[in-house]
Amino acid sequence: MSLSFFVLAAFVATLAGGLAPAVRASMSRRGLRRMFSLRSGVLLAVAFVEILPEAWSLNPSTAGWGALAAFAFLFLLGSVAMLDCCPEYLENCSVHLLTGSALAALLLHSLIDGLNLAAAFSAGGLAGAAVGTALALHKLADGFTLTSLLSQNGYARKATLGVLVLASIATPAGCLLGRVGIAAMPAPVLAALLGFAGGSFIYVGAADIVPRLHRRGEDRWELAFFAAGLAVMTALKRGA
Repeated sequence: MSLSFFVLAAFVATLAGGLAPAVRASMSRRGLRRMFSLRSGVLLAVAFVEILPEAWSLNPSTAGWGALAAFAFLFLLGSVAMLDCCPEYLENCSVHLLTGSALAALLLHSLIDGLNLAAAFSAGGLAGAAVGTALALHKLADGFTLTSLLSQNGYARKATLGVLVLASIATPAGCLLGRVGIAAMPAPVLAALLGFAGGSFIYVGAADIVPRLHRRGEDRWELAFFAAGLAVMTALKRGA
């Protein structure tokens, strides 16, 4: 499947998650946690098996700095603002308020998602398809949790719809920026971009799964879904 297909899928999934009653009605908190566990397995496998090896082959030094920059940037951004609305919704977070800065951080994160998708496709079709699938699933949940949080925080319906549309557009915009720039990038710069994408996937994948796996009473099926994500990527890699 092409990059255009997954860009369109991410756009439609965000809108559907936020607006479609049938989609919203099917999303329980337990189901969302399992979906994120599956996504974590896919993203971590893609980062370590596909993205980072490709980055290292182009330029080890800039690839390493790119990965470190992504990890540091996302950690700092998540410390001061709401980086991803899905964990905030699932954990009933009372630390990050849904202010203008939080919404700006969410839109920036969606823009980075698109940039990372373009980078993943530059590393190969398997990496791109895996990341695109994981991203579409996440955007489906993202649209749902975003509108849920906005409603809970007293936002008017018109404002909620406006934020949802912006979030839906941000990922394709980031992908377009990445795709246009990649063609003209020298090898060290492309290595840094791939490293940044790999570091982002490691941060997001670990942040989604690790805290819940260490809690008593959590759904043990989350570990099974995480393992399934790793297994699927292993099977696809061996069959490629």
